[in-house]
Order: sequence, then structure tokens, then C-alpha cells
Amino acid sequence: MLWFKRAPEAARGNSADAEAVEPVVLGAELDGRVFAQKFARFIEVLGEGGGIEPFISALETKRQLFVRALARENLDAFELETLETLLETVMTARKRVWPSFERYGAAATREAVRDLIYGARPVGERLEAFAQAIPVVAAEGQKAERKVRRALLDVGAEMLHFRDPARYPLMSRWVWDQTTHTGALREFVKGGDTLEKVPLGSDPGVYEAGRRWLAERMAENGMYRDPEFVVDMFLAHAYADYMRALSSGMGLLNADFGGKSDPLEVVKKILGIDAARRTESRVKKVLH
Repeated sequence: MLWFKRAPEAARGNSADAEAVEPVVLGAELDGRVFAQKFARFIEVLGEGGGIEPFISALETKRQLFVRALARENLDAFELETLETLLETVMTARKRVWPSFERYGAAATREAVRDLIYGARPVGERLEAFAQAIPVVAAEGQKAERKVRRALLDVGAEMLHFRDPARYPLMSRWVWDQTTHTGALREFVKGGDTLEKVPLGSDPGVYEAGRRWLAERMAENGMYRDPEFVVDMFLAHAYADYMRALSSGMGLLNADFGGKSDPLEVVKKILGIDAARRTESRVKKVLH
């Protein structure tokens, strides 16, 4: 299969450009039978919805947006307007974090982004530091602050991943959140629906191990190309299934995803590649 890129050994060092996220041994077994069921449905809905190419193209467009904005040579010109453009594509954070970045200011935000992308500390430490550096602006209460902090983690996770999707797995909360024991990866844990807690952990290597396992299963089923994007799509498909089951009869899916019954439309929304920006900003219209 097409393995995820790894930096040449001679190039390894402290730079983010040389680092690699290595998989860890997962604390729970993933279930091949569950994969087979979800993969069969994934292929079915792709066939009904026009195939995989539009998704690959949209994700590549998103990647190019992040690559340009976060290139080392462009960071000195990184302004809040640039951040707003990126946030338009981060569904889980776009409605929560803008006031916090506004208070922090362009210069401080720029340096936080620089450290996240190019800092010398391990990637997990940089991601956590990014989420903790931004001063939270939210409705009063610890619960509101936690929601913003968690959304900031998603912003950092998407910056890392979409700047270099082969090097960094997508570490967003909807992929896996050890704090709440929820996320797309849980859908593949053997007996996960009977477990109160799933001990996968929160190390970046957990996300890398999960996506490699999925990519290997896909290769066994004849799907080799663009694993860094196709795994994202498949995880979003699995998470949409989870949300649909959770919200059955409660109207939650309609509230979160605009009432669309098309499963691929939900996948697009989760990945931030749905409809282009409207006249009004989806970032500055904040939900508290």
C-alpha cells in the first residue's frame, strides 16, 4: 500500500519538518468485523454519491489552503483574517474560538502558531501548549471554558494535519477523545458499545496507530490510494454513524449538521469541506 511518509533518517532532528509520529500499541483491540461492515457501507454510499474523487479533490484544496497559510516563509504575514479563513474549514471549532483569538491578538497568535508547527518540543506537547496559550473568552463557568479549550485543540490538530496530512494523523476530538471516551475510533474497538471506558490514551501515536490499522484493512480490500485522505473520510463516515445512532429520535443530528439526511453531506461537514463560505462569517457568529 502507499504508506504514510516518513522523514529520511539523515534528516531527523528537533525540527517539526523532520519529526514523525510513531504508532503506539493500542490499549484496546480493534475489530476487523466491524471494519468490514462499515467499509461495505462506506463503499455503497460513495457509489451512490458520485464516487471518491470529489472528496479527494476537496481535501486536497483544503490541504493547499493550510500549506500556504502555514508555510514558514509566510508566517510573518499571518493575520487574524488568515486564521478566519482556516477556521471556516474547522467545523468543530469555528463557532467557539474567534473571540479568544481576537483577545490574544494577531502577533501573539502568530507566535503560538509558529511554535505549534515548527517548535522543537514533541508534537503532543506543542498541541497542548497551543490550546492552553490562548486566553479563553466564553460564557462564565468552567464548563464553557473547557468547551473552548477543547475546540482550540481541534484547531491545532487540523493545522498540523492539513499542513502535512501524511506526516501527522488527524488528532481532532471527533476522531478520539480520551476525556469523554468518544470518537470515531471507538466505533472500531472490539466490544466498544459495552464498555464504559476505552483505554486508548491520548498520545499522538494512538491516532497514528488507528489510521495505520484502518489503512491496512483498506489495502486488504483493494483501496490503496491517498490513505491520508481516505482514512479521514472513513473516520468521518464512522463518526456520522455514531452521531446518527446517538441522536435517533432526539433531533440532535439535524441541529448539529443542518438537517441533511445525505450521509455524505454529513461527512463533508465533519471534514469542513461542505458548502463554501456564505455572505456572513461562520466564524464570527459565535455560539455561547
